Amino acid sequence: MPFKWNAFHPNGGYQQKSKPGAEFEEWRGEPDGAKSSEARPAIGGSITSQTYEETEIQKAIAWFTSYLVSERESYFTVGQPLHGEWRESMDGFFEAALLDQVRVVELADRRVANPWFYPAAREKGVRHLPDITHKAAVTFLDVVVFNGKITSRDLFHGLVHAAQVRMLGVTEFTELFVRGFLRARSYFLVPLKAHAFGLDAKFSANPGTQFSVEDEIRAWRRDCRY
Repeated sequence: MPFKWNAFHPNGGYQQKSKPGAEFEEWRGEPDGAKSSEARPAIGGSITSQTYEETEIQKAIAWFTSYLVSERESYFTVGQPLHGEWRESMDGFFEAALLDQVRVVELADRRVANPWFYPAAREKGVRHLPDITHKAAVTFLDVVVFNGKITSRDLFHGLVHAAQVRMLGVTEFTELFVRGFLRARSYFLVPLKAHAFGLDAKFSANPGTQFSVEDEIRAWRRDCRY
């Protein structure tokens, strides 16, 4: 089914204006990589370690958004709702509306491929891009895709990202993620990612003690920690 923005979160909608990869040649033809300033203040603060032109950052955000949306649409049709022990184990940590919406996919004979924009990003000097094929699971908005069997900790981690998307909206989530990655130059140090790791560790240490993931996200957003 097509991604319903307004059905999933309150912050508006995303329209995919061109097929994935359409901007690839456009960005390859621009002057090279690291620049000295940004054109305007932005979500997530300035990128001080290696600064790119604002137009380049916006294209990277558009690529990432396009990738998440297109992959979500592809996997949602084969995804299954949470049920049984997996649903029961996540109740109390996440709002029921999220658990009702999310779909999960277990891949048996293949793995999630790396994004199509990786070659162009590397040409621009972006390093430390995560190898998606080696990740236990990947969240595409409200679909958690597993490179193999579901585990409780990986499911929890994926649902944290789905909750972040639901509460922040796709636009803010993707901008925070891209700017956080360019600023930290590390996938694991992106604040959205680091928060998910911290919360899944808290869950794994004591799965019988419930806490509200949504409240944790609200607190981080309120304190500008993303």
